[in-house]
Amino acid sequence: MGKTRKSRKGYKSRDDPVGLDSAIEELENGMDREFGQLGSGSIVQNIMDQLQSVNPEDRICGCHSLASLASKQEVREKVLQTKVVRICGPLLLDADPMVVQAAAGCLHNLSCEGGEVVEQLVEQDVITPLATLLEQFRGLGSKLVEEKRVRTLVDSLGLLWNVMEQSQTAIDIFNRQNMLEIVLQFLDTNRFPSSLVLVSLSLLATACDNNIPAQQQMFPHFHTLSDMVESEVISHQVKVTTGVLLLNMLKTQIYDSQVFPLLMSAVSGCLQLDARKLVSDWSSSVPLDEDDGDMEVEGASDVIKEDKVSDECKEVMKAQIAALEIVANLACQDDSEDSSEQFSDDDDDSDEDEDGKTNPEENLAHPMFVEMILKHQIVETILLRANDLPANVKQLSLTTKQGRSLINLHKQLVIHSFLCLSNLIDSLSLAQLGGCERLHQTWAGLGKICCQKEEDDSLPDLQLVEAASSAMRSSTAKLCTDIKASTFLNVTPSDLDQLLAVYSSPQAAIRTNIVNIMGDLASLAAKNLVDQNSCKILSLLGVWLVDSAAKEEDLRVVAEALDKLFDVFGEDDSDQIFADLKLLQKLRKILP
Repeated sequence: MGKTRKSRKGYKSRDDPVGLDSAIEELENGMDREFGQLGSGSIVQNIMDQLQSVNPEDRICGCHSLASLASKQEVREKVLQTKVVRICGPLLLDADPMVVQAAAGCLHNLSCEGGEVVEQLVEQDVITPLATLLEQFRGLGSKLVEEKRVRTLVDSLGLLWNVMEQSQTAIDIFNRQNMLEIVLQFLDTNRFPSSLVLVSLSLLATACDNNIPAQQQMFPHFHTLSDMVESEVISHQVKVTTGVLLLNMLKTQIYDSQVFPLLMSAVSGCLQLDARKLVSDWSSSVPLDEDDGDMEVEGASDVIKEDKVSDECKEVMKAQIAALEIVANLACQDDSEDSSEQFSDDDDDSDEDEDGKTNPEENLAHPMFVEMILKHQIVETILLRANDLPANVKQLSLTTKQGRSLINLHKQLVIHSFLCLSNLIDSLSLAQLGGCERLHQTWAGLGKICCQKEEDDSLPDLQLVEAASSAMRSSTAKLCTDIKASTFLNVTPSDLDQLLAVYSSPQAAIRTNIVNIMGDLASLAAKNLVDQNSCKILSLLGVWLVDSAAKEEDLRVVAEALDKLFDVFGEDDSDQIFADLKLLQKLRKILP
């Protein structure tokens, strides 16, 4: 089955994976009704019968049914249990090209459903027919791919990409069969459509991630990739994805490479696009309640135009998400791969001064990276991308399927902005971040996002809160390294109550972030015990760390709480408060 690789977002499944909407629309509309009446067992048996039919149209319908139900967990589990993939996989080599296209589309959709599904795809030997199909495209030379086969090729490469994201077995086969040579052919933007170029770049980026044989094979093509990053005619999405590939090829060597300034320029140019405005403009031009009604023929051209605009919005946001991932990885590149598993005392103390305190003017980022961040004002740009959509735009967009898709994608853009911001704050010095006052403004904005309540009393978006609290955690830690921050971080007990309310989150990562924020605020208060408010804050948070966080069920939260507690009361100045609060007795009660 192979080893499991780090899970990342692969190529997204498509609403119409087979491309035969007009032929099987009636079938698709009836799937939910049939599912409710017959259950997953009968549905899956019908699909199996269709896939094994001698009639090509039946096999195509079977593939489309499987693709349409791939997102339903009950059906998906039944499909994997009955090894339907062993039936569908060989259809990648069917004599009918439309069946091949349908099989590639449905298997690609399945592969988008997570690591466990991919593991089953590998176990049920989807790689063998997939590799054989791709071999048909080896050695194209100057020949072009037939237009009707492009979609098959895009889905096939997307399937391979998703499988390689999760399976070391797929990586080994990719290396052994020299499949990189096949994929390399499709990087020519003058010969092939952008969809094919893009999926090829993404696949190669995954292939080069911690895979030395693939990296070595790609080095001779460095200048081709460099030219793509610098090109003025290639889309932002292709340029940024090329940047991901270069980063995976070069790792820490990228900072000293001639392509690094070009890459950062491409990333900056991409992030400067105002995705918020693009989505807002799109929403104002879309008719309301168009989602489920029958489409008027005379309005078809308007719908096509609207779909084109929405597709452009999606391309921009996907490119920006990839650009944010590049910046986030570059910000902590020195801490990853080689050094992430080494936790020596020397490493821990490397950025501390003689008193054991972190120096706010030191940074962990590579000097060349810092230079590019400041030159292109990337921190300021990321803060702009982190702004949410206006409420009226969301309300308008929710009336259409395309609109809901755009809202979800923009939410991912905001989440990635916060996560990237967290890495940048950790890596840059306080001065490089604009100083205490500017960082405090960011900190306050992040606090509002973490503490905000939904107007309809619905549960907060946990992904968004986790990302925002992560950035707030980094901001708090950075601000608290400077004693001058106490003039800005003048929190009150009521402020603390709002933040502590976030601690009730069911997600351990959010609770860990809140523990870190509270611990750092307590540490800052402990530095200024001549102030009565600081004493009150320290007392409140000291008791909370022991009574709540240290009694958590999640061991990571407990470890963070105890670590912060030791930091807060590590100085002699706070001994009296520690004794008055009877924290030692409380800690003894925690012992098993």
